[in-house]
Amino acid sequence: MIEKLPPHQYRLIKALGTGGDKTTVEQLVALSGVDQALISAAAVELASAGYTEIEEQPYTELRLGELGAAIGRGEAELPERLLARALLVRQGSATVKDLMDDKKLVDAGIQPGKFAKKLVELNWATFDQGTLTLINGAENQEPSACDIEAALTAVHVSGGVMNIDSKSDPRILSGVKRLKGRKELLVARDRSRKYVSLTYEGKLLAAQVAGGTITELIEASELTPEMLSDGSWRKMQFRQYDVSLSAEKAVPGKSHPLVRVIEQTRLAFLELGFTEASCPMAEMAFWDFDALFQPQDHPAREMQDTFYCKTPSSYPLPDQEIVERVRQTHEDGWETGSRGWRYKWSPERAAQVVLRTHMTASSIEAIARNPHAPQKIFSIGRVFRRETVDYKHLPEFMQVDGIIIDEKASFASLLGTLETFYHRMGIPEVAFKPDFFPYTEPSVGVQIKWGGQWFEMAGAGVFRPEVTEPFGCKVPVLAWGGGLERLAMAIYNVNSIKDLYQSDLDWLKDARLSGIIP
Repeated sequence: MIEKLPPHQYRLIKALGTGGDKTTVEQLVALSGVDQALISAAAVELASAGYTEIEEQPYTELRLGELGAAIGRGEAELPERLLARALLVRQGSATVKDLMDDKKLVDAGIQPGKFAKKLVELNWATFDQGTLTLINGAENQEPSACDIEAALTAVHVSGGVMNIDSKSDPRILSGVKRLKGRKELLVARDRSRKYVSLTYEGKLLAAQVAGGTITELIEASELTPEMLSDGSWRKMQFRQYDVSLSAEKAVPGKSHPLVRVIEQTRLAFLELGFTEASCPMAEMAFWDFDALFQPQDHPAREMQDTFYCKTPSSYPLPDQEIVERVRQTHEDGWETGSRGWRYKWSPERAAQVVLRTHMTASSIEAIARNPHAPQKIFSIGRVFRRETVDYKHLPEFMQVDGIIIDEKASFASLLGTLETFYHRMGIPEVAFKPDFFPYTEPSVGVQIKWGGQWFEMAGAGVFRPEVTEPFGCKVPVLAWGGGLERLAMAIYNVNSIKDLYQSDLDWLKDARLSGIIP
């Protein structure tokens, strides 16, 4: 025998005892003072115990669109009626071509060809070989109100919002059917309303609640300071909670894992004392290639590897003195001690505009602005290359680039800086192997341990004199650049780079706020 009920069940039974045979959930909320979600839960719980029955009845909610509301206020008319009136002015018949020149129709944005069929469907007119004729046009009589106008009027009279179901006025139902898809006139949304009623056993329970033989359990949240001070809480029956039951998983709002890696990267370098720099996404080939001592006939500069811009196709070259030093460095080595590339350097090729292929363009521009030591600079941005798409390559990706300008900078300083950065990103194992890059010497490849295998993350080295000296920098410059998508893949254990850009909501919900290298 039931002696006590949880608060939401107790108050639902009490409300049903006074609410009539069938009571809507909304009415029960008003009668009980309980939140709608709790009332719905109580109805389901009591229904499973045989005390209540739940009936769901579908209905359609109608709301006037902007034009529909204007028609209801008498400030506009139905497009079909305006078209019919244009026909009356023309003795009840006209071609669609002729109607297209009607100023009132043009001002109202009505296309006669589009609405001709609608007049036929309303049985207002016939349409034959491009000519629209009012059925009662000979009598110069305007068509009587149609079911569309009846539906709009009914909603307007109801205050702009109205609910209908299968038992509603057939004329209004017909008008709503014709208005389907015409949201400027009427917006219809299918909804349902829940009714709760007591079973025979439920009525007996309600009688016991009314008679006081069944009491309400008190929620812990209803405990007051007065109850604690006077000790009355000891005489009360509190609702018990089973803390071992599973709870609904909470999915908080959070930024995308790749965005978090980018922000963590930025924070790591800022904490290491670096200053952030940038460069245009549509960059001049001079900064992207030539300033880095990359020859103009290098395969990476061909159109199959680099995206060239059509508009604008070129930028003005920078300071003539800098350009001249770079030209000489390419042709004969200038004063760097190099022999150069031994070819005729083209200023036209250097002025071409490309989508930046690396953020190193930002680094060399920073050196050009200020070649003096000491400096630590990094940049983060999207870069573009004509890559074949596979599990670790995309034609556009995020890259972090950095330089250290210091008289005492050494190769060991470079390795230590990179190792510190990756450790700050939560990567325990970092390794270096000899490598080759056109503008650094010596050069090194940076790898991390992921999934039991070594994975290439970045390239690094010391800028060659041919790169730095034309800009007045005479001290060592440590440089590196690496993709951030690969870093995010490792941190969040993503096996294909493409998965980072696909909207997999389940993965996004489950992704940790801080990744862990497996």
